[in-house]
Amino acid sequence: MVSAAGGGAPGDSPDSVAHRAASRRLTARSPITAAEGLLAIEPVLVPADAHLDVVIRRAGASPSTRVVGVVDAAGVLVGVLTSHDLVAAVVGRLAPGALLAEIRDVDGVQAYDRYVEAASAADLMRAPAMLRETATMGEAFRLMHERELSGAYVVDAAGRPTGYLDGLELAAAVVAAD
Repeated sequence: MVSAAGGGAPGDSPDSVAHRAASRRLTARSPITAAEGLLAIEPVLVPADAHLDVVIRRAGASPSTRVVGVVDAAGVLVGVLTSHDLVAAVVGRLAPGALLAEIRDVDGVQAYDRYVEAASAADLMRAPAMLRETATMGEAFRLMHERELSGAYVVDAAGRPTGYLDGLELAAAVVAAD
């Protein structure tokens, strides 16, 4: 299981955890759990009705989690928020003209409206980005690449988050293992 706490054994230094990971080669077919010791990033989970100010404070308190998970009342992942989207929502409030420069077509108008009018996590969230514990490194990288996300959530059979995978941390694990 990918632990939210992760990090290896108590007292391990980051170098000793990295050294152990480097002693085993990670490939696209390696399970995501093979990098568990390197992924000590806490998931940031918020309810769908959370006001964006609350979400931004929570995300700011945990900057290593680049993708915030949005959960329903049962704790099921129903969406994700990227740090880019959260910043754009603030820009939309404080300096909307900065976003106007990006409008080139109807899609740009819709994106502008989304950022300017968003008040809650539900208003701004994207579709959930989730993987099962049995997913491979290749599946994780593919999901993040296709969705242009820097992280994804590991979920149980009911869709409740059990961990967070950060794309950069995962890439670092692969590089360290080569």
